[in-house]
Parts: sequence; C-alpha cells; structure tokens
Amino acid sequence: MTIPTLLLLGVPPHTAIGTDRFGIMGVCSAGWYQFHRKALIDYKIAPAMAVPVIVGSFIGARLCQQISEEVLKWIIISISLICMAFLIWNPKLGIESGRRSAGRNKYIVGSLLTFAVGVYVGIYGAMGATLLIYILILWFGQTFLESAGTIKIAAFCMNASAAVVFGYNDAIAYDLALPMFCGGFIGSSISAFYADKIGNIWIKRFFLVLLSILIIKLII
Repeated sequence: MTIPTLLLLGVPPHTAIGTDRFGIMGVCSAGWYQFHRKALIDYKIAPAMAVPVIVGSFIGARLCQQISEEVLKWIIISISLICMAFLIWNPKLGIESGRRSAGRNKYIVGSLLTFAVGVYVGIYGAMGATLLIYILILWFGQTFLESAGTIKIAAFCMNASAAVVFGYNDAIAYDLALPMFCGGFIGSSISAFYADKIGNIWIKRFFLVLLSILIIKLII
C-alpha cells in the first residue's frame, strides 16, 4: 500500500521503494519491543532468518533495476494462492503451535527460503513480511502470534539492509521517510499491544481477508 501511495505523490519508483524500506523500520522496531515483552519471539529461529535476509535484501537492492516487476508480481500471486489453500484446508494451521524439535536441516532450508525473500524485498518489497510469515507458519509451525513476533527481527534487518543501499544511492526521500517511520512506530506499538487480546483465530481470519484483497489487487 505504501509504495503505490508514494508513486501517486509523484515520488520516482526507486526512491519510493527506498523511502518505504526506511519507513517500515519504524513498524518493525516498535513491534520487536512489544512482542519481546510478551515473550512471543523465538530467539532460536530469529537469527536463522535475520542473517540470510540481510544478505538477500542487500543483493536484491543492487539488482533492483534488472528484474521485471511483472514477473515478480505473478510469482507472489502464485505463492500466495498456494499458502492460502494450505491455511484454509488446515484449520489448526497458525492457530495451534505445530513446532517440533527442529534439526539442522530445518534451519538450513528455512534460512535459504528467508534469503530468497530477502532478495525479493531488496528489489521491490510488497508483501515481503507476508512471505516471511508463510515460512514461519508453514515451515517452522508457529502460530500467527508467534510469527508476528519472530518476524520483527528479520523484517527490521532486511529493511535496514536495503535502506542502506538505497540511502547510499540517494534514493530515499527523508522528508517522507521520517514521518512514515514515526507513524509506523506508533501504529505498530498499538497493534502489537492488543495482538494477544485478539487471539490467533481472529488474526488468521483477518489475514485471509487481507490476503484475498491483495491477491485480487495484484491480478487486476
């Protein structure tokens, strides 16, 4: 939503992406603090996602001008439809924790998936956090609340990494990025505070509705 809004305001495409990467860090940092207080962050999984996503987003930001957005759009649509099917056909998925003892291979594959998301986020970024949630729920077996907390570390790292590249190339409009950071920080603090009161069931329902809207928007 933020990148198209910036484009409507007349911000050049690459500057819009860079500005968005900076602004989103406000959302991630506030959410990280709130979910840490609620003990909803898995600090075993988080580092396994943070390191590869930093590298991936750095590479993606440098490749930003070389990959077609149309191709990326249809990749995201396909992945989202598959994940939506999993969520609908498995009523307990994302509601009850399905975590089992994770071996080394589990973390290796999870890290590779996260690296791929990081590359995509560096290039464009829309629905990047959603893709990380897919990994946490479908691969690591977390609930929606657990994934919402654990994702904050990886999300902050990948956005910060990309923002450094865009900032170095003078592709961040700081007059817009700073208000976005502050607004995201406040909004994320409020929503993270009430997240556990809403519960996994309603968060999953809201997630499916939002995902449907995003898929339709991407197709149109």
